[in-house]
Amino acid sequence: MIASLSQLGIFHTVISIIALIFAGIALFSEGLIKPFSKFGKYYSVLTAIACVSSFWLSKTGKFNPGHAIGILILLLLILAYYLGDKVLAKSKALYIQTFSMSTTVFLSLIPAVNETLSRLPVDQPLSSGPDSPIVQNVVKVLLVLLIAGLAGQYFKLKKA
Repeated sequence: MIASLSQLGIFHTVISIIALIFAGIALFSEGLIKPFSKFGKYYSVLTAIACVSSFWLSKTGKFNPGHAIGILILLLLILAYYLGDKVLAKSKALYIQTFSMSTTVFLSLIPAVNETLSRLPVDQPLSSGPDSPIVQNVVKVLLVLLIAGLAGQYFKLKKA
């Protein structure tokens, strides 16, 4: 897999994985990704770097759906930070901020799943691209996990 990646591709992949690790730590330790917490800040900065670096990565050399996902992720991060670190508990802004941060993780995983399944195993990848049934099914599972995760986070926020 590494052999087929450019240096920028390797950098992008490593940064993206580290960002997702910080998101996982935030989710498991705090129950949600708070943009102004230590792990939330690490996740946000690394995700922004990963998105920007992705704009120079393209198999076709043209704008592609992965670039559109990167733009959407950046917009959701901007929205989460725009809402500020003083959002009131049980306010609509806190729910929007939670939605924004969680959705950035989901959106980050879409190209990650596609790229991973179309590169591994090296001798016979599981997928030929984003239209492959396995990629589509994994994305559907991730969408269900996003919805369930948001429901759990909203329930936790409502109880707080």
